[in-house]
Amino acid sequence: MPSFTKKAIVESFLRLAGKKALEKITVRDIVDDCGINRNTFYYYFQDIYAVLEELCHHLMGRLPTDKSLAETVETYFRLIAEFNANHPKAVRGLLASLGHGGLERYFAADFDRMITDCLLRGKRSEPLPDGLTAHLTVFIRHAVFGYCFDYLRCDRPEALDTAVSDLIAILGHIEEMTSCSEKSGKI
Repeated sequence: MPSFTKKAIVESFLRLAGKKALEKITVRDIVDDCGINRNTFYYYFQDIYAVLEELCHHLMGRLPTDKSLAETVETYFRLIAEFNANHPKAVRGLLASLGHGGLERYFAADFDRMITDCLLRGKRSEPLPDGLTAHLTVFIRHAVFGYCFDYLRCDRPEALDTAVSDLIAILGHIEEMTSCSEKSGKI
């Protein structure tokens, strides 16, 4: 988000998301909060949901593109935990408004690309069997998102390191299984 104004719009959106349900936030609320006019808002965003999309793309853009699956997911989990620490009211508000599935929809496309890239970069002598990469990507997304949202709901930031190490151990086993799959012919 290079623009100061665009960043101000997103920050206003986050403040408001901590105070009211997403469907109750209006463009008028945002422009009043950050002191811009409606035309300026529409120059950057189509609607409120486009602000949320931008926020998700921005977070996903901070992920490494050359790391293992476990390292990438660890970074994702820590970014979400950091975002929650910086904007706890907004996260609670968005979770309440959209739920797990609603928020997942905003992250899914970028997350799936990231997971697929990690799986394709994995250390294997042969590629994964046809279709398995797509299924494994969806499985990992659901598992990581579910785990992440459960962590956010428990509201125990001190549990972050334990949660991350458990998740990384699980993903390490998945990577190990997929790297051995071509030897045995199955996962």
